[in-house]
Amino acid sequence: MTENPKTLLGLNVINGFTWPPHVHDDTPDNIHNFKVREDDVFVLTYPKSGIHWTQTLVENILFEGNSDKIKKDSESNPLGPIELGDNFKKYESFSTEKPRVIMSHAPVDVLPKQLLEGKGKVVFVIRNPKDNLVSYWNFLKDRQNLEEYEQWDSCFEASLRADMLYGNWFDFNLPYYEHHRNKKNFLFLTYEEMELDHKGCVVRICEFLSRPLSEEQVDKVVENTTFSNMKANKHVLCFQGKGIVGDWKTRFTVAQNERFDAICNQRMEGTALAKRIVFEI
Repeated sequence: MTENPKTLLGLNVINGFTWPPHVHDDTPDNIHNFKVREDDVFVLTYPKSGIHWTQTLVENILFEGNSDKIKKDSESNPLGPIELGDNFKKYESFSTEKPRVIMSHAPVDVLPKQLLEGKGKVVFVIRNPKDNLVSYWNFLKDRQNLEEYEQWDSCFEASLRADMLYGNWFDFNLPYYEHHRNKKNFLFLTYEEMELDHKGCVVRICEFLSRPLSEEQVDKVVENTTFSNMKANKHVLCFQGKGIVGDWKTRFTVAQNERFDAICNQRMEGTALAKRIVFEI
């Protein structure tokens, strides 16, 4: 365990929440006041929980698995999370001819207020916190100006604090799930469910979006969104990682695992989310 981890460099703390450096001071307010369209689909996750996989699933469903149309749309609208840079302005300029698929890692108090009022739809994916952290560290360790996250031990320590980049897993996911899981315009899936029953989750998203597909179209969506096919398609935005459930076992020490389990049990006790989190399948 690393004591006194290095001071964070290059991040932006706004109203007590830690954002990446390319989030502007006025961005949280701009997102909160973002004008939501009735057919908007927001894909929300904590970082490294499958946001690009889910976004690709949604796009495939909207285009009925038509690879050529998906590729053309992705190449013309290659945007990442709404909070980064001026992406919110670019999303605002999208055509009204098709639903916007908007990605974000924004915490619940920054989410567009119209979404919370029931306008638009949200597909929210939660990944078990151990695998999530290992994947997050693999992503962060090579980022410039994030020295605290270069070493596994210091990143592990940082992940338990509220000032972690995008907050810690519990502070981010629990408010969403505990308070919004029964809202009609929210669909909550877990990364592990998507791994275990890929086709079943595609069907659930189709039903949620009121986009019925034929059996053949569903199969095409599933084929297009396997990890191997996504990695082969350059138009799939920033697809990274192994996506292995249980990969945390290759990184957590015995002591770290015991400590994390204790914290996890304490934070999750009595929550509805606790019943859905699994660490291996």
